[in-house]
Amino acid sequence: MDHAPRDKQKKHKGSMTDFSTSGWIALFGNHQANVEGWDLVTRTALVVDPEQGILRPVTDYPDFQRLIYAHKVVSAIPATPGYRVLWRDPLAGVETEAIVGWLVTERGGAVPITADGAPAEEAELILEPGQEVPPPDA
Repeated sequence: MDHAPRDKQKKHKGSMTDFSTSGWIALFGNHQANVEGWDLVTRTALVVDPEQGILRPVTDYPDFQRLIYAHKVVSAIPATPGYRVLWRDPLAGVETEAIVGWLVTERGGAVPITADGAPAEEAELILEPGQEVPPPDA
Protein backbone atom coordinates (compact mmCIF):
# COMPACT_ATOMS: atom_id res chain seq x y z
CA MET A 1 0.00 0.00 0.00
CA ASP A 2 1.06 3.58 -0.63
CA HIS A 3 2.32 5.29 2.52
CA ALA A 4 2.96 8.77 1.07
CA PRO A 5 1.47 11.63 3.14
CA ARG A 6 -2.13 12.35 2.22
CA ASP A 7 -5.10 13.82 4.01
CA LYS A 8 -6.28 12.10 7.21
CA GLN A 9 -9.13 10.12 5.66
CA LYS A 10 -6.94 8.63 2.95
CA LYS A 11 -3.78 8.27 5.00
CA HIS A 12 -5.12 6.57 8.07
CA LYS A 13 -8.10 4.62 6.98
CA GLY A 14 -9.00 1.96 4.55
CA SER A 15 -12.37 1.93 3.00
CA MET A 16 -15.29 -0.38 3.38
CA THR A 17 -14.79 -1.26 -0.27
CA ASP A 18 -11.70 -3.14 0.96
CA PHE A 19 -14.25 -5.71 2.16
CA SER A 20 -16.53 -8.00 0.23
CA THR A 21 -19.01 -10.78 0.96
CA SER A 22 -17.33 -12.99 -1.63
CA GLY A 23 -13.73 -11.92 -1.05
CA TRP A 24 -13.50 -10.28 -4.51
CA ILE A 25 -14.16 -6.86 -6.01
CA ALA A 26 -14.56 -6.14 -9.73
CA LEU A 27 -12.83 -3.01 -11.03
CA PHE A 28 -14.36 -1.06 -13.88
CA GLY A 29 -13.31 2.12 -15.66
CA ASN A 30 -14.88 4.54 -13.16
CA HIS A 31 -16.28 2.38 -10.35
CA GLN A 32 -16.00 -0.92 -8.55
CA ALA A 33 -18.55 -3.54 -7.52
CA ASN A 34 -18.74 -6.39 -5.07
CA VAL A 35 -18.55 -9.81 -6.76
CA GLU A 36 -21.78 -11.46 -5.63
CA GLY A 37 -21.06 -14.93 -6.98
CA TRP A 38 -19.85 -16.99 -9.90
CA ASP A 39 -21.61 -18.36 -12.97
CA LEU A 40 -21.55 -22.13 -12.50
CA VAL A 41 -21.12 -22.88 -16.21
CA THR A 42 -18.70 -20.19 -17.39
CA ARG A 43 -17.09 -19.57 -13.97
CA THR A 44 -17.33 -15.84 -14.62
CA ALA A 45 -17.67 -13.40 -11.72
CA LEU A 46 -21.17 -11.90 -11.31
CA VAL A 47 -22.05 -8.37 -10.18
CA VAL A 48 -25.38 -6.63 -9.60
CA ASP A 49 -26.81 -4.64 -12.50
CA PRO A 50 -28.71 -2.00 -10.48
CA GLU A 51 -30.71 -0.78 -13.48
CA GLN A 52 -32.06 -4.21 -14.43
CA GLY A 53 -32.03 -5.73 -10.94
CA ILE A 54 -30.16 -8.85 -12.03
CA LEU A 55 -26.75 -10.44 -11.68
CA ARG A 56 -24.60 -10.01 -14.77
CA PRO A 57 -21.18 -11.38 -15.72
CA VAL A 58 -18.40 -8.82 -15.35
CA THR A 59 -17.43 -9.56 -18.95
CA ASP A 60 -20.76 -8.02 -20.10
CA TYR A 61 -19.33 -4.60 -19.24
CA PRO A 62 -16.89 -3.10 -21.79
CA ASP A 63 -15.05 -1.15 -19.07
CA PHE A 64 -14.36 -4.21 -16.89
CA GLN A 65 -10.67 -4.22 -15.95
CA ARG A 66 -9.94 -6.97 -13.43
CA LEU A 67 -10.81 -8.61 -10.12
CA ILE A 68 -8.97 -7.81 -6.91
CA TYR A 69 -8.91 -9.69 -3.62
CA ALA A 70 -10.78 -8.07 -0.74
CA HIS A 71 -11.15 -9.07 2.88
CA LYS A 72 -14.07 -11.46 3.24
CA VAL A 73 -15.77 -10.61 6.51
CA VAL A 74 -17.16 -13.60 8.40
CA SER A 75 -18.03 -11.88 11.68
CA ALA A 76 -18.08 -8.57 13.51
CA ILE A 77 -17.57 -8.20 17.24
CA PRO A 78 -17.75 -5.16 19.51
CA ALA A 79 -14.53 -3.82 21.01
CA THR A 80 -13.96 -3.58 24.73
CA PRO A 81 -14.29 0.13 25.62
CA GLY A 82 -10.95 1.91 25.80
CA TYR A 83 -9.10 0.33 22.86
CA ARG A 84 -7.65 2.96 20.51
CA VAL A 85 -5.64 3.13 17.30
CA LEU A 86 -2.68 5.49 17.03
CA TRP A 87 -1.10 7.26 14.09
CA ARG A 88 1.96 9.50 14.07
CA ASP A 89 2.28 12.15 11.42
CA PRO A 90 5.36 14.40 11.14
CA LEU A 91 3.12 17.38 10.37
CA ALA A 92 -0.01 16.69 12.43
CA GLY A 93 1.59 14.96 15.43
CA VAL A 94 -0.03 12.04 17.28
CA GLU A 95 -3.64 11.13 16.72
CA THR A 96 -5.69 8.45 18.48
CA GLU A 97 -9.18 7.25 17.75
CA ALA A 98 -11.46 4.84 19.63
CA ILE A 99 -11.95 1.33 18.29
CA VAL A 100 -15.63 0.41 18.40
CA GLY A 101 -15.45 -3.05 16.89
CA TRP A 102 -13.48 -5.66 15.00
CA LEU A 103 -14.22 -7.23 11.62
CA VAL A 104 -13.08 -10.85 11.56
CA THR A 105 -11.92 -12.02 8.14
CA GLU A 106 -11.99 -15.50 6.64
CA ARG A 107 -8.23 -15.73 7.08
CA GLY A 108 -8.51 -15.20 10.83
CA GLY A 109 -7.53 -11.54 10.87
CA ALA A 110 -9.23 -8.95 13.05
CA VAL A 111 -9.48 -5.47 11.55
CA PRO A 112 -10.19 -2.58 13.94
CA ILE A 113 -13.14 -0.35 13.06
CA THR A 114 -13.45 3.23 14.34
CA ALA A 115 -16.61 5.16 15.22
CA ASP A 116 -17.00 6.50 11.68
CA GLY A 117 -17.15 2.92 10.39
CA ALA A 118 -13.79 3.03 8.66
CA PRO A 119 -11.25 0.22 8.97
CA ALA A 120 -8.04 1.29 10.69
CA GLU A 121 -5.79 -1.63 9.86
CA GLU A 122 -2.91 0.64 8.83
CA ALA A 123 -2.65 2.35 12.22
CA GLU A 124 0.84 2.38 13.69
CA LEU A 125 -0.26 0.93 17.01
CA ILE A 126 -3.29 -0.43 18.86
CA LEU A 127 -3.46 0.88 22.42
CA GLU A 128 -5.10 -1.22 25.12
CA PRO A 129 -7.50 0.38 27.62
CA GLY A 130 -5.50 2.66 29.93
CA GLN A 131 -2.28 2.36 27.91
CA GLU A 132 -0.41 5.64 27.53
CA VAL A 133 0.81 6.88 24.14
CA PRO A 134 4.45 5.76 23.89
CA PRO A 135 7.18 8.25 22.97
CA PRO A 136 8.05 8.46 19.26
CA ASP A 137 11.23 6.39 19.57
CA ALA A 138 9.67 3.56 21.63
